[in-house]
Amino acid sequence: MNELVNISQELMAISNDALLYCKDKFDAERFREVRKIAARILELSAENITADDALKLFEENEGYQTPKMDTRAAIFNEKDEILLVRDYDGKWALPGGWCEYNSTIMENTVKEAREEAGIEVEPVKLVAAHSNRHHNNPNSYFYITRFFVLCRYKSGEFISNDETSEARYFSVDELPKDINDHKSSPAQIRLCLEALHADDWCPDID
Repeated sequence: MNELVNISQELMAISNDALLYCKDKFDAERFREVRKIAARILELSAENITADDALKLFEENEGYQTPKMDTRAAIFNEKDEILLVRDYDGKWALPGGWCEYNSTIMENTVKEAREEAGIEVEPVKLVAAHSNRHHNNPNSYFYITRFFVLCRYKSGEFISNDETSEARYFSVDELPKDINDHKSSPAQIRLCLEALHADDWCPDID
């Protein structure tokens, strides 16, 4: 990642953390200025983002800066084929999304499978907890921890919705070319298949 982007990220985190805890109104104003500087640095060092857009992004993520949490459901059929959904961007990925603030990892996995694939599932085992910086998108501005959960199909079938347009099973050896590596890479999908057949699986955790 561009070093200036890293500096912008550090300044954003410092300012947002400080704004959460500082009591003095003058200090708060200073840290808002620091946040504006971080936005300006990002504008100068990254493509397709203005300082106003960056500042809006920072303000939307106010509070103590921790990694975002994302869950992905790995659902296999009797042929060991993996269920993927075609996302709003036209690419394929494991069903999943941001973890809701009031949901556990497993509850969120079940919810996302229902919303994106139209099916009810039962979580079976945690496959991995991966950093997006190490596995999916090293250039992401935010840190994300992505949880991959092996699930057992219970009932239901796909219904087109606002988030996904299609659901289909694929052989792990013949995954679609337009797969969204930022959400679930072929290597992570193969890891889920390994977990499926392992009796004593130890989650792969960064």
